[in-house]
Amino acid sequence: MKRLIATVLIISLLAPAALFAQPLPAPAGESGQFGFTGGVRRDALVPFAEDTRSSADSYNQGVMAAEDSHSAVGWGFGGFFAGGLFSWLGTGVTVLIANGSSPTPRYIPDDVNEMSYRNGYRDEAQRKNRRAAAIPGVIMSTLWTILVISAASQ
Repeated sequence: MKRLIATVLIISLLAPAALFAQPLPAPAGESGQFGFTGGVRRDALVPFAEDTRSSADSYNQGVMAAEDSHSAVGWGFGGFFAGGLFSWLGTGVTVLIANGSSPTPRYIPDDVNEMSYRNGYRDEAQRKNRRAAAIPGVIMSTLWTILVISAASQ
C-alpha cells in the first residue's frame, strides 16, 4: 500500500512538468541533416509590410504584451474548483479548455505586423491560461487522491 501511495504522489508531482515543458529553439544558423532547423521560424510564416517591424519583433512584442496585461485568474479558480469537485478528470478538462481558448489583445500598436503580434499574444496568453488552470487543479486532485487512498487503506 505504501508503494501505491508513493507511486501516486510521484506521478502527481511529475505529471505537471510535462504540461509546461517547452522545446528549446535551435541556435540560429545551425540546421539538421537535410537543412531543416529544429524549430519553426515564425517570421517565415507571416508576411509583413515594409513600414512595420519584422514578424519576429512583432511576435515578441505580442508575447511581452500578454506577459504584462493578460490575466488568467479566472482559469486559476476554474482549475481549483474543477480539481476539487471532479479530481483528475476535472483538471484535465479544464486544462484542455484553457488550451483551446483564443485570447486576443485589446490594443494593437500601429508599428507592428498585426498577425504576428496577435499570434505572439495568443500563444503567451494560452500558456498562462494552461498554467493557471493546471497548478491549482493538480494540487486539488492530489489532495483528493491522497484522501481516497488513505480512506481505502483503513
